[in-house]
Amino acid sequence: MKNKIIYIIAAAILLALLATISDPFMLWMPPKAGMAAFLFVAVLMSVWVGLIMYEKASDERDAVHRMYAGHIAYLSGIVVLTIALVTQGLSHSIDPWITGALATMVVAKLGTRLYSDLYR
Repeated sequence: MKNKIIYIIAAAILLALLATISDPFMLWMPPKAGMAAFLFVAVLMSVWVGLIMYEKASDERDAVHRMYAGHIAYLSGIVVLTIALVTQGLSHSIDPWITGALATMVVAKLGTRLYSDLYR
């Protein structure tokens, strides 16, 4: 249970940092140094939560739950990026980061699948 609470707290902190950085309603305008500090902390937190912090599966059920969570996360990312692509495409100003992220996700999944089929 302690392990799950740490993940929930880490995700909540990351979401708070990302909301603070994006400031969608323009409620505050931090100085450049403050924004740079928030950005630096958010990047470190994103790397830690997304890449370094991990769970250890103890049996087959845990492994299946981890695979299912990864699958849902991948599909959610594809849906959000596709919606962003359509929305920006209708306004004729597509951000190259959206297309790059979408392409990276699809190519990484395809490459992993091909590697897994060949070598495992």
